[in-house]
Amino acid sequence: MNEEANYFQDTKIKIKQYIDQRILLLRLQTTKKVSNITAVMVTAIFVVLIALLLIIFASFCAGYWLSEITGSLAAGFGIVALFYLIVFLFVIFFLRKILRNFFINKFIEFFNKSN
Repeated sequence: MNEEANYFQDTKIKIKQYIDQRILLLRLQTTKKVSNITAVMVTAIFVVLIALLLIIFASFCAGYWLSEITGSLAAGFGIVALFYLIVFLFVIFFLRKILRNFFINKFIEFFNKSN
């Protein structure tokens, strides 16, 4: 009878240790995923901000350059605005589904990485 009590006591201790180890593993995996997501998000935000600044300054340069060519400030910046409108409409009508699928696939790939 004493052996059975020890067996159940040992089993109870081992089950508790196993559960504690699984919880610790889950916490570590969660921490790894969250830190990876944070690093990717911060990097992406930084790259997008730099690209946005580059596009803004390039647009001003193009607007003033086209203003000198056309002789009108409104015409120069209007041409730049028209270019952005055409690009926007092209993305909306032709590339929306392709871009959406690309980002969905990248998101799924990122979360299913094993390392």
